[in-house]
Amino acid sequence: MKSLNLFLVLSILLVGCAGGGDSTAEYNALIRQADSLYMAADYAAASVSFDNAFKFKKSIQDTHLYNGACVAALAGDADKAFARLGMRMKRDKDWYVEDPMRDGDLASLHSDARWQEYVAEMSERKERIESNYDKPLRAKLKQIAQQDQGIRYEYIGALRGGNAAAADSLLRRMQYVDSVNHAEVCSILDARGWVGRDVIGDACEVFWLIIQHSSVESQRKYLAMFHKAVERGEMDASAVAMMEDRVAVFEGRPQKYGSQLTQDEDGRYVPFELLDAQKVDDWRKEVGMEPLEEYLKNMNAR
Repeated sequence: MKSLNLFLVLSILLVGCAGGGDSTAEYNALIRQADSLYMAADYAAASVSFDNAFKFKKSIQDTHLYNGACVAALAGDADKAFARLGMRMKRDKDWYVEDPMRDGDLASLHSDARWQEYVAEMSERKERIESNYDKPLRAKLKQIAQQDQGIRYEYIGALRGGNAAAADSLLRRMQYVDSVNHAEVCSILDARGWVGRDVIGDACEVFWLIIQHSSVESQRKYLAMFHKAVERGEMDASAVAMMEDRVAVFEGRPQKYGSQLTQDEDGRYVPFELLDAQKVDDWRKEVGMEPLEEYLKNMNAR
């Protein structure tokens, strides 16, 4: 299952799902509930939450269909798991999983005849879509992403386990990994500019992954490039909005989207100064963010 991006846990650059009316808010709440139930290993209940969320058809996000398939498989409901995978494939004819066997959440499906059909479809899509890719660059960026996320999973695990010594050691290692990855990514961006999906597929997302938790100076340097990537449909607008806010706060300017938070004297999260409190929700909606009030409510409930 792919719900949790732990690099976001280590940053205050947190963003909600797409904005909208009450139905979207209810959908988001059900998805959060499903994620919590997944983490608690209550897979049957998590699958029910996904069922309830998917009733809001206009709010469905593709990644949630895959996650829903994972919890259905873990709950022993192969029919529902394959139905959700089928919906995911139908919604995007170019979507594929590089290595279907790698996700242990789907292991219970491997003995089902439908699994081989799914694997064959993933293989066909991968071969078709990657035929003209810069495969060495794609592989390098994928490896960078694995290094980035792997050390963060280890660090979070040590923190949750109360192992302070291990956490301190992992933090130092993480800082070293970040510096190496940052240098690699910057060398690519400086030499080639933005390298898009037509050349490396979803590996272009790694550029933001690395830069978003680097220095604000680096974020400022590449912000215009990332804005152009959004215009091309190759980056998530909310991700760049958060980066824009972070640069603004660092420079002592009011932020546009309210994504950057501090804590008040009662320990509750509140946004740094806003550019326009009356327009903030309109701006957030434009880039796919939930209303600010809902965002703060969720943050303070953590």
